Amino acid sequence: MDNSQPFFDFGPIWDSRWLLLEGFGIAMFSAVAGIFFAIVLGLIVALMRLSRFKVLRGIAFVYTQLFRGVPLYVLILWIYFGLVYAVGIDIPRIPSGIIALALLNSGYLSETFRSGILAIDKGQREAGEALGLRKWEVTRYIVLPQAGRIVVPPTGNQFVDAIKDSAILSIIGVPELMKIAQEQANLFYRPFEFYTVAGLMYLVAVMLVSRGIFILEGRLARYSRSKGNDESSETAPSASGVSN
Repeated sequence: MDNSQPFFDFGPIWDSRWLLLEGFGIAMFSAVAGIFFAIVLGLIVALMRLSRFKVLRGIAFVYTQLFRGVPLYVLILWIYFGLVYAVGIDIPRIPSGIIALALLNSGYLSETFRSGILAIDKGQREAGEALGLRKWEVTRYIVLPQAGRIVVPPTGNQFVDAIKDSAILSIIGVPELMKIAQEQANLFYRPFEFYTVAGLMYLVAVMLVSRGIFILEGRLARYSRSKGNDESSETAPSASGVSN
């Protein structure tokens, strides 16, 4: 055994810092893009689940069960390798990873959004319709803004999962953080150091996102309270006028 080699040596980490940062950037880009499209798809599927048309509800149900039940590992391989042989569609590595993250997370978010919409009291809809609003206007201006505040925490948790899941994209050669760490660990024979730093970088990203969601949740709660107080102050004079 060569005793001249230090037990821990983080020098190669510093030498590879720009590669690691580049891989970290690709991982974060994949996670952000994946969760963005997942939110869009999830909302569409949630509205389909709540549709009065049985066909749309059936399609949305199958979609939700499919992408909640298929492991991300299998989904990535199916999109990147399977589609090429099946239908001749060759999707590049990074878009394949983003699509996989979007499909998987949209299945979970669709149920989150559906639950958030159903949590809104039916009286809100009835009041909007009584004012002459169409059903889509009631959904757009009354239901969705209130449901949005409810689903912020679980959507944030799903974003955290997307950040951690981005490490799996290395299986198709996406040059994200885990792929770079693996290559550099093999190059310098320092797996402990590189994987430790990669794990810490993921941890920092998750903590920052969690903190951001916490702050956003607090601001939405304060906004709701202030709005409720404003409405109470507006109705108070009219109530006193009636009593007089």
